[in-house]
Amino acid sequence: MLELKRIYHYYGSAKVLEGLDLKIEEKSLNAVIGPNGVGKSTVLRLISGLEKPSRGSIEFLGERIDGLRAHKIAKKGISQSPDRRRLFYDLNVADNIRMGAYLLKDKQEYKKLIDFVYEIFPRLKERRKQRAGTLSGGEQQMLAIARALMSNPKLLLLDEPTVGLAPRVKKKIFGAIKKIKEEGTTTLLVEQDVPLAMEVADNIHVLEEGRIGIRGTKEQLEKEPRIRKVYLGI
Repeated sequence: MLELKRIYHYYGSAKVLEGLDLKIEEKSLNAVIGPNGVGKSTVLRLISGLEKPSRGSIEFLGERIDGLRAHKIAKKGISQSPDRRRLFYDLNVADNIRMGAYLLKDKQEYKKLIDFVYEIFPRLKERRKQRAGTLSGGEQQMLAIARALMSNPKLLLLDEPTVGLAPRVKKKIFGAIKKIKEEGTTTLLVEQDVPLAMEVADNIHVLEEGRIGIRGTKEQLEKEPRIRKVYLGI
């Protein structure tokens, strides 16, 4: 479904990505892990068109998209739940969710998606008339994911969905991510909580020094001594 080929990216003279290759299969859940500041979120921003790669190509469903603007990429079926949530804080929960469906024309599909997001995030149904800015951090993160789902994306990008949240809330978020995976939505997840990410992902990609250094399944990575020591504390 998605392929990044030999991606280089710079911020000024600082090199963030250096020859990165990444391939995502349809209906899979892939996680990108790695230390802070190595460019994990940058990868998602490049895919969604919020930034342009300095070199390299990005193909989605066989079509090159790295030259397209973000709204054109969104129309092709890529939706992102961004870092720091970036909600419409003065609007209520229901209106934030509706804003995510602005590309959706099918009323039956809209009803199906509304039912699904309230099923995986029942707290949002309880809070649907509440202003988004007054929600807790965990509820805001649920809302950000729900809004991204409302466009019925072919590819869902999740950027640090559990950062700063309590362990109990993290488990709720990842429970919802598992249900999204079961529905067949192809998902690319950037996450700091490595054990949780490895628990849900089909494939894990370790980003270090600007490129993917190690990739594999949970079972494969758990056998890697460096992964065990650095990321899992074993």
